[in-house]
Amino acid sequence: MDSFTRRNALHLLFIMISRLLCLVSLCISVSVSAQQATPPRTKILLVGSIHFTPSTQDAYKNKEVDIQDKQRQAQLEQMLAQLSQFAPNQICIEVPTKAQSKVDSEYHQYLKGQYKLGTDEVDQIAYPLAKRLALPALTCVNYRGSFDLDAVNKYAKENNQTAVLTALEQFAGQTMAGVTKVQEGKSITELYRFINSKEELTKNAAIYTEYATRIGQGSDYHGTDLVANWYSTNLHIYTNILRAIRPTDKAIMVLFGYGHISILKHLFELNPRFEVVEVADVIKK
Repeated sequence: MDSFTRRNALHLLFIMISRLLCLVSLCISVSVSAQQATPPRTKILLVGSIHFTPSTQDAYKNKEVDIQDKQRQAQLEQMLAQLSQFAPNQICIEVPTKAQSKVDSEYHQYLKGQYKLGTDEVDQIAYPLAKRLALPALTCVNYRGSFDLDAVNKYAKENNQTAVLTALEQFAGQTMAGVTKVQEGKSITELYRFINSKEELTKNAAIYTEYATRIGQGSDYHGTDLVANWYSTNLHIYTNILRAIRPTDKAIMVLFGYGHISILKHLFELNPRFEVVEVADVIKK
């Protein structure tokens, strides 16, 4: 190979190497930029709760909890200490958004020692935990949608589907009996681990997915429409939570009736911005 040909070959090799290095540099730059553009996922802890004072609107209820009992208060204190380790930047509660100003007022009075806590789970869990974490407020995110169970029951009775209602009542009764057994025989922390377990959340959801959807026939979808309204309610709650989250929030805790949790959990698991934290990883025995 003469010197001219050798110089041309070296020049061509130099050009190829330069272009390759530029391409590698570009790929590294794009990769770094993509990593920098993707914010860390927000941790979310969905704590399903029984109602310490059962709601008159719930079709299937647990027994009332004597949360003022000295032993129960000690158990509750243990759970609050564990929840505080999660260190949420916000605590979202099962109170309608329109009541935010009322909750703000109560919470600020509580911080000044001028508000006596009630016996529901918001007062007994959310208020003391927020105070412990020095949070400026609690966040109301509840949404009350349509849920006409009476109309579904009436349709079933008028259209020879009472067998479905009977099976539903038996299943729901057995499920609530299991909750009551743990409620009466175990600690607060064990109760919350139990009702937030995958098995119990699935049982609760089965009231809708296995039984309610069976009520209706032909072009009638009374049970399915009831379930659709239940999903709509939880989608609105989910949206209210999303609207409340600030860019600086690293962790969020949601305290809601445990019947809501399976749907809310599913929605947050499908959102790549969030990391769902299991209750059992925070609340210990």
